[in-house]
Amino acid sequence: MDFKKIVIQAFIGALLFTIISVILAGEYTQEVWIEKALRGLLFGAVYGVFLVVREKFIKK
Repeated sequence: MDFKKIVIQAFIGALLFTIISVILAGEYTQEVWIEKALRGLLFGAVYGVFLVVREKFIKK
């Protein structure tokens, strides 16, 4: 998997995490969106690192 695919997959994961978190919170105010978006970005970064480690070090 090349770098572009990893970035896209991490971005989509972060986006889905954010949307699902907001839906589960049940509130749709701007503060909730900002809080969940920051957590989504953190999740996307961790997930991206996981994808890179899995691709580089864990052989299939």
